[in-house]
Amino acid sequence: MKRPFWSSLILLAGISILTASNATAADTIYQYDGSSPLLGDVTGYTKTELTLKRGASDVKIPANEIERVRWDGEPPQLNIARNQEQNGNYAAALEEYKKAEGSASPNLKKSLQFMVARATARSAKSNPAGLDNAIKLLDDFVKANGDHFRYYPAMKLLGETYLAKKDYAAANSAFGTVERSPWKDYQMDAKNMKARVLLAQGNTKGALAAFEAVAKMDGKTPGELATKHAAQLGSAICLEKDGKPQDAIKVLDQIIKEVSSQQSSLLAETYLKKGDCYQALGESKEALIAYLHVDVLFPSEPAVHAEALYHLSNLWGKIQKPERGAEARAVLQQQYPDSEWTQKATKG
Repeated sequence: MKRPFWSSLILLAGISILTASNATAADTIYQYDGSSPLLGDVTGYTKTELTLKRGASDVKIPANEIERVRWDGEPPQLNIARNQEQNGNYAAALEEYKKAEGSASPNLKKSLQFMVARATARSAKSNPAGLDNAIKLLDDFVKANGDHFRYYPAMKLLGETYLAKKDYAAANSAFGTVERSPWKDYQMDAKNMKARVLLAQGNTKGALAAFEAVAKMDGKTPGELATKHAAQLGSAICLEKDGKPQDAIKVLDQIIKEVSSQQSSLLAETYLKKGDCYQALGESKEALIAYLHVDVLFPSEPAVHAEALYHLSNLWGKIQKPERGAEARAVLQQQYPDSEWTQKATKG
């Protein structure tokens, strides 16, 4: 039977829409350097690179340059969930990640496994009760995905989580794996984290030497320069612990002057340690100003923010504004009920 003319038009329009949709459908790679996203089809990956087919060409993207991947067909709410994680809203992000797992493609499922583990580990920084679960999720990911492009970031997170749990041997083992990666910025970062282990163990002298060695290394890429600044921060922490807060403040001020505002984690801890140094010098007002920078500018860094709120809750009273101290304590208790700093504030 002959198809009616209008019906044929509708069919052709539908085919055109589907063809256009398939033509534009693609995986999207976002890189740390801020360049335009790369669209194509991911045809494979290893722990060190991802292969993206763009037309007739295959593009190899080093894994350490990949900020995130938006997989073809992933639900749009995942973009919102990623932003929630970035802003420290881990519970909301985890809820969306877990919702997406059921109908996800194989590539997206692996990415979601990593994102769930990452958000859980970040949340555990201000909630020690969550450390064991975070370690399990990260350990499960690296064991099941030894050739995934998120393998080394997961190993670093695993090391940081072991460090927070004070399992120093396991932390060093994870950081050692990262140090064997092929990229200089990752190698430098791993050395910094091993120095953090020494610092946590009370070996301030050894930690200072390790941080200074990284700070003296040649750095050209943004990642390498960031690790040099992180090493300077580590050195400042060692100086403060060694009874040299004024020397530490000079280093911290230099970091603040040089570091990009996008490096929120580094800047947040820099202002926190600056507050610690001023407290060691007995300069309450200057310490309060430093901690306020954390509260106002970096509330998305939960572990650092919780610690800053604790100090603010005490310092406001020293400048005759106890009501502001009560406000800071209330925020601390509301946002971080399981934090060690909340427990200290409650006991105080």
